[in-house]
Amino acid sequence: MINKLFLTLTICVILVSCNSTKQLIKTEDIQLYQTKLAAEYTNPETTPLVDEERTNFKGIRFFPIDTKYTVKARFTPIENGKIIPFPTSAKKIKNYKEYGTVTFMIDNQQQALTVYQYSPIMEKYEDSLFLPFMDETNGVTSYGGGRYLDLSIKDLKDEIILDFNKVYNPYCAYSKHYNCPIPPANNVLDLYINAFVSYHK
Repeated sequence: MINKLFLTLTICVILVSCNSTKQLIKTEDIQLYQTKLAAEYTNPETTPLVDEERTNFKGIRFFPIDTKYTVKARFTPIENGKIIPFPTSAKKIKNYKEYGTVTFMIDNQQQALTVYQYSPIMEKYEDSLFLPFMDETNGVTSYGGGRYLDLSIKDLKDEIILDFNKVYNPYCAYSKHYNCPIPPANNVLDLYINAFVSYHK
C-alpha cells in the first residue's frame, strides 16, 4: 500500500515538473521573441523607422506573457480560395488569397479566423502565410489598425499551434511611410487578446 502511494506521488511530482519545464521553455521563447522584435526597431541597420521617427520612438510595449493565448487550432484548407482586396492604411489595395481557416478556443469560446497568402506570390514569401486580425483591444490598448501573426506553409497540419504571444503591429503603427493591409471584417474577434504587443503613441 505504501509502495503504491509512493509511486503515485512520484508520478505526480514528475508530471508537475515536466509541465513546469514546458511552461518555462515556452515563456523563455516568447521573451526571446520580444527581445528580437524590440532590437529590430532600435538597431539602425534593421529599423523600419526613419531618423526623425527613431528620435521620437518610445519603444515597443508588451502585454504580460500569458500562455492561455498559446492555443491549439484546427486548420482547414480552402479549396480554390478567392482573391480578396484588402484596403490599406494608405488608402490603397493589396490582394491576398484565401488559404484556409483556423478554429480554436479561448476562454471557452470558439473562434475562427481566415489565413491568407500573398497574391501574387513573391518568391521571398512563397512559404509564408498571413493572419491579420482585430479584437476588442484595438484602439484601446493595442494598435487601432489591427495586428498580424505569421504562419508557415511548412508547419501546417490538421492541428497547429497559434501563439498570440507572437503577434506584432504593422510598421504603420510606428511610421507613416508604409502601406499596411487592414484586417477584414471576418477576422474580427469579439474578445480581448491581451497578448504580446500593446501600443502607445
